[in-house]
Amino acid sequence: MKFLFAKIILFQAAVLLFSGCMSFDYVGQSFTPRSESAPVSFFQGRDRIPPDQYRIIGRGCLRGPQDTDLYDRNVKLREEAREKGADAVCIVSTEVKAAGIYPQAAGEFPGPLAAGSNVDNLSPANTPWEVDSFGEMRTLKSKEKVRYVFETKVLFLKKTADFDAEMKKRPALL
Repeated sequence: MKFLFAKIILFQAAVLLFSGCMSFDYVGQSFTPRSESAPVSFFQGRDRIPPDQYRIIGRGCLRGPQDTDLYDRNVKLREEAREKGADAVCIVSTEVKAAGIYPQAAGEFPGPLAAGSNVDNLSPANTPWEVDSFGEMRTLKSKEKVRYVFETKVLFLKKTADFDAEMKKRPALL
């Protein structure tokens, strides 16, 4: 029993650690929060949402380091959706953006690379280089690397029947 409890605590700590590196911005309505066991559906694109079954209650943007695991991203989105009372998440877009340049430390352990990767950002003339936001190659003054972040834009959805029922409970503003 203690071993199972320790595993659960360790898993929750890992989720908090990895989700702590991400940020989430939300604009929209909030409803009664849902329990942790409540399912949250995912849709890839607005065209995948079943017609007349869901209402959009808000828009969100999840940001974090590019190497953040997809599982951790989905855990964070489910957590935020439940907190806002959403039944589903529609992923509108995911982009990877350059967030800045940092110097490569001497002796730094490089991560796994694809074949043909330019480990040191060196041109054929052995000078450091990077591609700027316009797609042009530029020479750097020292060995530098680019830090990348992801940005996932989402819609939070609530089932139409649940949306209507909760809206009836709210006092009319006019």
